Parts: sequence; C-alpha cells; structure tokens
Amino acid sequence: MTAMATSTLATKPTTDAAALLPPALSSLPLGRLQLPAMLVADLAAHGLLTFGDAVRATAEFAPGGMFADHREALRTAVGKALHDGLAQFTELDALDATSLRARLLGPLGEAERDVVDAVIGFTQPPLRAIELARRLGISTPECDDRIEQVRAHLVEAGNPLVQRLHQEMARELTAFDGVLLAGHEAEGSLLGQLGTGTDRATGLRLLAFLFPHEVHLHRDVLFGTSPRRFRQLLRTLPRAVPPHRLPLRVDTLLAELAGSDIEVPRGVLLHTLRTEARVAIELDEALGEIAVADPRSPAARLLELLQEAGQPLAGADLLFAYRERFRTASRHRVDHALRHTPEFVQCGPDTWALRDTLTNELAAVAPLVDKVARRLCAEGGRHHVATLLAEDATDERTVWLVLDRLAADPRVRMLGRGDACAATHQRSRAMDRLMQDFRRAGGDVVLSRFLANQPADNRRLVERLLRQNRLFVQPGPDRIDVLPNYPFNPERMRRLLTIVQEQLRQRSGYATGAALKTVLDCTDLGGSWLQPALLTDILRRHGPFEVLPNGIVARGDLGLANGVRSVVRQALRDARLPLTVDEVLRARPDLSEFAGCLAELLTGDPLVQSPDGVKFMLA
Repeated sequence: MTAMATSTLATKPTTDAAALLPPALSSLPLGRLQLPAMLVADLAAHGLLTFGDAVRATAEFAPGGMFADHREALRTAVGKALHDGLAQFTELDALDATSLRARLLGPLGEAERDVVDAVIGFTQPPLRAIELARRLGISTPECDDRIEQVRAHLVEAGNPLVQRLHQEMARELTAFDGVLLAGHEAEGSLLGQLGTGTDRATGLRLLAFLFPHEVHLHRDVLFGTSPRRFRQLLRTLPRAVPPHRLPLRVDTLLAELAGSDIEVPRGVLLHTLRTEARVAIELDEALGEIAVADPRSPAARLLELLQEAGQPLAGADLLFAYRERFRTASRHRVDHALRHTPEFVQCGPDTWALRDTLTNELAAVAPLVDKVARRLCAEGGRHHVATLLAEDATDERTVWLVLDRLAADPRVRMLGRGDACAATHQRSRAMDRLMQDFRRAGGDVVLSRFLANQPADNRRLVERLLRQNRLFVQPGPDRIDVLPNYPFNPERMRRLLTIVQEQLRQRSGYATGAALKTVLDCTDLGGSWLQPALLTDILRRHGPFEVLPNGIVARGDLGLANGVRSVVRQALRDARLPLTVDEVLRARPDLSEFAGCLAELLTGDPLVQSPDGVKFMLA
C-alpha cells in the first residue's frame, strides 16, 4: 500500500506551492527582504515581485535555472524574516506577568517606564493625563507630548512582544466582531497574562496605549475603531435611533452610518446601542437583528441593581450605579421610581431595599403598626410616629418600616416628614377650605389673586395643591377651577387617557395638545370647551404624561424634556461659545419642532445659564 501511495503521488501533477502560503507571506514584496537591490530589480524585470511569484517560479531557482545562483540568498532572507516573526512564539509563553512586563518595557528608560506604568496601571491605579501632568509638574499639553514620545519609542523599538500583542488584538477583535471586554481574552494569551495580579482591564489599556489610531478604550471595553470614529458614532446615534424610528433594522442603521462615513464593525454598533443609546436588540426571524426601545423602566433597572447588590443601598449609591450602567439618570427620576414602586422599601433616611428581602422584618413590626394606628385614631390630631414609638425603644430601621406599613393602613393618613394622623375625613382640612372657597366663587378664579388672598403661612401649601392636586385644573395661564365643573367622571377619564396613550403610541411618543384635541373632537369627549391648555393640564395631572412648555404632551417614560436639553447641551458644547435659540436651531435642525419651548426648557436647566436671557451657555 505504501508503494502504491508513493507511485500515485509521483504521477499526479504538482500542486501550486504558492497556494499553501499564508496570504501575508505570499504577497510579501521581495523588496522588503534583505536582498541586494540589483537582485530585486532583476527579479522585478522578469515579473517576480512577491515571494509568491518566486515560489511559483521555483524552476528558475533550480540548478540550471535563470536565478540558480541566487537561490541561497533568497532562502536566507526569507528564513531571517520568518525567524524574526516566529521568535516571539518560542520564548515568551514561559514567562510570568512580571517578566513579560520587564521584557515589554526593556527598551525604555526608567522615567519612560514610570510614565507607562502611570498611564496603564501595572502596579498602581491608572492616572488621567491631567493627574500625571500634576505629578510631573508640567502642563497637560506637555504631558500629552511626553506620552506620545514614550509610545513611539516603545512601538518603534521592534520588541517582538509588541508585535505579538498586535496580532492577538487583531485576532480577538475579529473573533468578537470589533468589541473586546476585560476577561474575554483567549486562554494563554499575553493579554491575559499581563493582567494577572491586577485589574482585568490592564491588557485592554495597554492595547489602547500602544495602538491609539486603531482601537479605542471606553468604559473598560476595547472597540476596534479609532477614537475619532467612535466619538462620531456616539454623537450620531441619538439622532439615528430616536424613539419614533424604533423598531429599526440593524442592517439599515449600518448602511446609514456607512453613508455618513462612520463605518464601524457590527459588534461595535450593537454594544454601543445597548450601553450608550439605551436601545435593546431583538432577533426577528424575517428581518434579523432589530433595534427596539429598551423595555425596562427605571424601576426595573433599580430592581436589577438592588438584586445584584444583595443588600440595602443608599440613594446616592443607587444613583451612581444607575449612571454607571445606564449612562444617564437624574436624582429626581430615581427617587420617584423608588417612592412610587411597591417593590422597594425605605429602611433609613436615604436607604432602600427590596420588599421581598424584608418580609420577616415587615411581619415583625405588624403589632407596632397596629398600636400606632389605634393611638392615632384614639387621640386624634397630628403626631410624629417616631415619638409614638419612643416608649417601645425601637431603632431607626424599625421606625422606617413602621412608616412604610402605616402608609398602606386605611386608618391612617401620612402627612409627610414622619408625621401621621387618623384618616377620619375623606379630605384634609386644607382641601375642605379650598373646595368651600370655590363653591362660593361658582366657577374659575384668577390664580394669582386667589393665592394673594391666602394667609402667608398657608400660601405655599395652597399653591402646591392648586397646581398639582387632581381635584383642580388650569383652563388658562392664570385661571384655576375645580374638575367637577367639567364632564369627566371616572369612566370618561379612563377613555380619555386610553385614547391619548394610543395616539402617542402612533405618533412616536409625543404630540401637541392641539393635535390631540382634534382627535378628541371626533368623539363625545371633545367640544369647543375643551381647549388645548385645559386638555394638557388634565393629562399632566391624571395620566402618565409629561407636558412641555409649548403644550407638547409626551409619554412620561420617554423623558422628552431631558432628551431635548441633552441635545442642546451637546450643541453648546460643540460650539464652545454662547448661542441664541435661533443659533441652536441652525446647528440642530432636528429640534425645530421644539422651537417654542427651548428657551423655557433651557431656563430651567441647572447645567445651562444665560446672563442676558438671550444667549445660553454651559454652566
């Protein structure tokens, strides 16, 4: 059988040897090898430009061939090139992390090694350029120049370790479609070894330092695109995936980005959509990957954070964790979700926990809750709950749990700031007095004059009730009335909210009050009396909606006002000088539909200031 196989191989035609070469070696120009210039020119004159061409013309290098005398020179040059490239694989695998770092930084001086260590964080937490400049006693531009000089020296030293790191980076980014997370490096790779004993992102910071024009490090994730292109992607995505465009095919989005000269790997786009644009990715059998609005509400995200923590957290810690994972959040939004979602329990002045984890403690305070409720009903008046519990020697945590249970007790009305009273009346005394005043008025009244006639010590409470309570409504800019004067019983109110929610769903999440009135006029809910100002105020008080100053009604979970402010802040940041509203609109034409409310939105933005009331700038 062996003889037969040998005979068969001998009779078959020889396979093209160049086809067995890797593409990089086959296309290697002969001029890159250490060959005499005259020989390279002679080979080129006969059409031999690459090493693959030379392999295909092996007959010319055989004895008696045209280039037989130069066969040894070519073999020696190719052998040296291969040795320089393969040497890194023969001696680096056996080194530990300390030896690898010493080998990597060997070509640098002591001062240069300190700079690399400070930037990457081999033995210390990494420093930003401004912190390193302060430590070195130089300006930030001088520090940037020094870092660039050290990087160039390290890369140009011809260290085989740098070459292997580049190859591993290319292989990992290809495997993960342009995105590399800390800890996802291949087993046994130099990236993983260099991170041993330190934080997992050390290897990624090293790659971002060595190859700044090829990759970009953002939030401890390495992206296979340049920093400039990644910044372009971050600026473009909010405009490319607004809520009204979702759901949107990922292939369509990739084509649009490529048309704007922002071509990025698919993995980079998907990861950025999830982490930066708050967009979820779903798989459709017919359309493939589709970008959809993230279905998780702020409460669901906070629930996830508390579940991962496994213990109660302070409100500030929850806010920072929310911003770290989901990019943006306001303290008001987090507090609102915590206070209005039954899954959360306040167990301290600014400490929150999951209700499921405190089941036993909540059951244990039930006797105290019943005792306090009975005492409030017996004594009447307003009482501080902590004072009523003082004789039971309860700790602060128990007091907060009792307050939580009292809020669900029908015998008690919570008055805020730890105070409570018996729920002996359907309405509070303040509300009864206000309703009596409106019954005497017999219709709507002037809001400013009504407030001016209130006692000074009661004016702030009355103003808040008139502007926020559901029993009142503002039919005009300075008019106030009671809702029973309008035809909105519970059944009609439910129908109104349902129609508006459906309209907003069809209109990308927001619409003007006039447009919604036109729809309602086609039903029995509308009429000439239902003016847009009245409609928007009713929706603001009774539905899960947000009303912008120009009478634009939006879904509450859309965060439209904050989104508009964020876009304007970015425009001001890009301009680097104060802008008027018209100048902002010229820079961002996509905000034209919000032109009527931009000034008022910016006036209420704590991050924007306007010294003259006309031009706005970042605070």
